[in-house]
Amino acid sequence: MHHDADDHVGLAYGSVRVVDSDPAWPEIFTNLAGDLRQALGSRAAGIEHVGSTAVPGLAAKPIIDIAVLLAPHAAPADVISALESAGYRFRGDKGDAGGLLFVLEDRPARRVAHVHAVADVSQWQRYLAVRDRLRSDSTARAAYTRLKRTLAALHPDDRQSYTAAKASFVAALAAGPPMRP
Repeated sequence: MHHDADDHVGLAYGSVRVVDSDPAWPEIFTNLAGDLRQALGSRAAGIEHVGSTAVPGLAAKPIIDIAVLLAPHAAPADVISALESAGYRFRGDKGDAGGLLFVLEDRPARRVAHVHAVADVSQWQRYLAVRDRLRSDSTARAAYTRLKRTLAALHPDDRQSYTAAKASFVAALAAGPPMRP
C-alpha cells in the first residue's frame, strides 16, 4: 500500500481484536477509495466508508470496510478482474450478506480492508443507514461498543461467531427503532 496504514489497520485472518477509534481511519479510506475509483472507473456508481471504522468514536476491528455500489452495467467478472488487478483478493459472492467480497492484505493473512461490491441499491442503503445511525446516535454507539468489546473477549479467535452474534444488533440499527440506554 502506498501510505503508512501499518500502525493503524490490520488484523490477522480469523482473529478478533476491537480497538479504540483511530482518527487515521478516514484518511486510509480516502486513499483506498481513490485506488478503487481508478480500478473500477464507471463500474462503480458509489464508494463509501461503512462499518465501524467509518464512525468517529466507535471502537472497531482495525479493518476498513468499504461498500461499492456497482453500476447497472457492471459485469461481476469485470469487477472481480479489475479489483484483483488492484491487489484485492476475491473471497466469493456473499449475496445478501455482503455482495462480492474482496479483502486487501498488507502482508500474508493480515487484512487491512474489506470491500463489499453490491448491485442491490437496498443493500447499499442498509450499509449507509447503519453507519449514519451510529454516527448520529450516541446511545446506539455506546451500546454497540459495549457489545463488540464483550463479543471480542468471548470470541478472540472466531471471527464468524463474533460477526454472527452482532447480526441482530446491526439489523435493528438498519431498521431504525429507538435504542434504550
